[in-house]
Amino acid sequence: MTAAVVGRERGVRSLAATGRRLRRTPEAIRGAVVLLSATLVALVWANLPGAGYDAFWHLPLGIQAGGLELELDLRHWVNEALMAFFFALLTLEVRREIELGELRDWRRASVPLVAAVAGLVLPALLYVWVTWATDAVVGWGIVVSTDTAFVLGLLALVGRAMPASLRVFLVTLAVADDVGALGVIAFAYTDDFDPAPLLLVAAGLGAIAAMRFLRVWRGPVYLLPSAVVWLGFLLSGVHATLAGVAIAALLPIFATRHEDVRRAHDQVRAFQMTPSAEHARTAEESLARAVSINERAHRALAPYVAWLILPVFALANAGVPVTPQSLADAFGSPLTWGIIAGLVVGKAVAISLSAWAATRLRLGALAPGLRLSHVVGVSLLSGMGFTISLFVADLAFDDPVDVGRAQLGVLAASTLAAVLGAVAFAVLNRRERRLAPDPGRLVRPLDPERDHVLGDPSLAVVGVVAYGDFATPFAPRADEMRQEMRRRFGSRVAFTLRHHAAGQPFGRAAALATEAAARQGLFWEMHDALVGEAPIEAETQLRRAAARAGLNLRRFERDLASSAGATRVDEDFADAAAMQLRQAPTYFIDGRRYDGPIDAESLIGAVRTRAEAVRSGGDHPKGYRGGPSSSRSS
Repeated sequence: MTAAVVGRERGVRSLAATGRRLRRTPEAIRGAVVLLSATLVALVWANLPGAGYDAFWHLPLGIQAGGLELELDLRHWVNEALMAFFFALLTLEVRREIELGELRDWRRASVPLVAAVAGLVLPALLYVWVTWATDAVVGWGIVVSTDTAFVLGLLALVGRAMPASLRVFLVTLAVADDVGALGVIAFAYTDDFDPAPLLLVAAGLGAIAAMRFLRVWRGPVYLLPSAVVWLGFLLSGVHATLAGVAIAALLPIFATRHEDVRRAHDQVRAFQMTPSAEHARTAEESLARAVSINERAHRALAPYVAWLILPVFALANAGVPVTPQSLADAFGSPLTWGIIAGLVVGKAVAISLSAWAATRLRLGALAPGLRLSHVVGVSLLSGMGFTISLFVADLAFDDPVDVGRAQLGVLAASTLAAVLGAVAFAVLNRRERRLAPDPGRLVRPLDPERDHVLGDPSLAVVGVVAYGDFATPFAPRADEMRQEMRRRFGSRVAFTLRHHAAGQPFGRAAALATEAAARQGLFWEMHDALVGEAPIEAETQLRRAAARAGLNLRRFERDLASSAGATRVDEDFADAAAMQLRQAPTYFIDGRRYDGPIDAESLIGAVRTRAEAVRSGGDHPKGYRGGPSSSRSS
């Protein structure tokens, strides 16, 4: 075998190994790597001899049907057609967060929302101040947005030791930031407005709204009116990407309902018993009906946006001729410095200070384990305004010289923000590893305003939190331990139960049933009834327990079908995952995990030891927030 063949085989193996490593990396990192690669290709391509880059992206491409003809160059097809899918994806995320996610809870969402608003306003003001009295002042919208894909990818790369709640903070911040950026595009960068084609927009959106009202669940049916909406926006002069926003805002979204899951389960069972094309089609349809069009559309669009649309957009817009002359011209222009000041300085100062002020003024609170130093790191990364910043630069300026200055400013600001953020997180990572939280510590203290508490926390000397699951055979035994602890200690112990699915199929359904009962003030009555039915292995047991607990069954069915209490259940599940809980029940005594034998005497002995330490004055109760109890005592 020749040396050339050996070298070729080694190269192929090395390339394959690189591909395998890339597939194992988090999706956010892979998306950012692809976007960065496309940006570098665009920069190299634009600086090759000749005018090949600009000539290619200005090639005309048209569609003709009868007497109607629509022609745009390739760059405008990318910016006005493909990017509509990008903005649709962002809007789908916004709707999901508002309806089902972090934005449902104002207290948890308020800090990143306040930070997002400040991160829109202050950078724009800084840009206007730097470019005041010049024609470049119209480009203030360039600095309002953060590139979600780049920032999430870089955070996944440089912030691996950070708490998981930091990513939730960043996603909430980015979603609100994107809403503001879309508003800027809609109201500040629309030229040559013609209202007549908006009739097409109204007709298309009306059709989508009607199909939503009629509960049309087949996704492809929404495509035709969506195309009409896009065409109407394009012909009206309003930027056509806003079609993606309007359409996505109307698509149906709902939490998966139990009856839909049950129906899908029955259809899949029927297919398993009688495999046939008819049963396969029915099972597939029932599974699709169980998931909202918003969720299905988001899942369908996400890979195309990450792997095709954003890289193509970068190829079409990031190609900037970089020569000593262009650099000298750009960095001698207030336009470029306005962008750098707005994105790098404005974003960091606005997000950090507004988050600090929001927490100090008690407008909201950071998630458990999240500190302001983490927010400062994210604020530095938020200066990466790549995608939408380049997009707005193309809308704001007609002069190619100004567009080039803006592009160089965006690239410089994004690079500087990435470097500063990476340095900040390198420091934070070292500190985080040095001050790593005790894995045995409860991440969310017992809180009588949130938790279903037995006893009075204002009088109790010890707080006990149990993460349990009614679907496990151990549930009755765990309840016996709880009752014995209450008999031994009475009001000296504040006890609460949180939800932990522990991998059981009906764990979440049982947890939702208790939260539906809590809406009638009967959480613990439902708890006792479910313990009598445990392990929960069928939905009929939930309804039987509800009847035994004395619930209004019609209201219970309605609340259960709407997944009332899903936010609290999912928070408990997320906390259990963050603490790496492997079994149910798992107990925390004053915020510390109990790792001893799971039997009544051992657990009660640990509680007694803790209570004696508190009463002796050598220690103080920790792990719960005292206050007036709204829960019943037993």
